[in-house]
Amino acid sequence: MPAPVVTVGRAAGCEVRIDDDSVSAQHARLEYDMGAWRITDLGSVNGTSVEGQRLAANVPTPLSYGSTIRFGGVQLQLREAAADPEAARAAYVPPPPPKTLREERRGARFPVWLLLLVLIVLAVVGWLVYTNVVAAQTLTLAPDASSIALLLLPGTAAP
Repeated sequence: MPAPVVTVGRAAGCEVRIDDDSVSAQHARLEYDMGAWRITDLGSVNGTSVEGQRLAANVPTPLSYGSTIRFGGVQLQLREAAADPEAARAAYVPPPPPKTLREERRGARFPVWLLLLVLIVLAVVGWLVYTNVVAAQTLTLAPDASSIALLLLPGTAAP
């Protein structure tokens, strides 16, 4: 912590800044006094919890090292650091930026639009084949005048 009394929140004026929508502008205050830390919720909208217990607004609560603190939807753990904070800041390497949806979906994937196009073409070809088969069957089933005569008069000669 940069000072014995720090404000935790989303606002630019806070000493410990948490850039998350669930954290209030001035969410809580941490104070170091007589060798121990205590935390006070500053009436935040989403509340402050220590080890799962929600804190009452404006009531200082003692903290011990290793305590899990939740500011809105952000969970942190209070730890004692023996290292030099400036050296820790200098050695800090930020995590890689998150991948975009397009980068995550890279790979051998069959596009859905192409699948739909293939299905539509197959359906049209199938319909055309079906209508041609039905039309061909209709032509072969339609009797002509001579076949009718043969059917009606089996013993007679065809004209």
